[in-house]
Amino acid sequence: MIRAAGLETAVGRTVLNGCPMLVPRCPEKIVKNGWSEGEVHAGGAYCFSACPFALAGGHVRAAAINARIALHQITDGRKRAPTPTGRRNLDEISTRPEPALKRMLSDYFDEMGVRSGDVFVMMGLATPEGLYDVWSAEALKSGIITKVFSYSDEPGYVIGGTDDEPGDVINIPPEIEILLK
Repeated sequence: MIRAAGLETAVGRTVLNGCPMLVPRCPEKIVKNGWSEGEVHAGGAYCFSACPFALAGGHVRAAAINARIALHQITDGRKRAPTPTGRRNLDEISTRPEPALKRMLSDYFDEMGVRSGDVFVMMGLATPEGLYDVWSAEALKSGIITKVFSYSDEPGYVIGGTDDEPGDVINIPPEIEILLK
């Protein structure tokens, strides 16, 4: 639906108006049964679990250099009984592969321009109960994101505009460019 609507996606977080910096969604500013007011920021934002699947839908997919994107293994949600030995049971959460689901996700990612094989490898690198943090360079190479915001860019703001000179290029931040080489 995101792709069909021609939308761009970005990893962002909301800082509610009047909240302190360290508590950007302070409870006293959250409006019940209505809209809270705030600003969208890219820095320090996060996108976990199914969020990267939605992020992949955008024609342009962006994240700040210090945003966190993380994937986990796909589970069936059922917990296994603890082992009587007291050792950690790596099968405590089932991560049994589901071929039909993997095929469906693979088709989706490929259609969105995301390298599905890379995504599945990163998912496999997560511990059974944990997350795998995707570095900006990995996210760019795999196509999870297509753009890295610089520290001054924020989602919702116009990055280019009509004042651009012909041939202007939006540069990749140097710290990411080094990782891509």
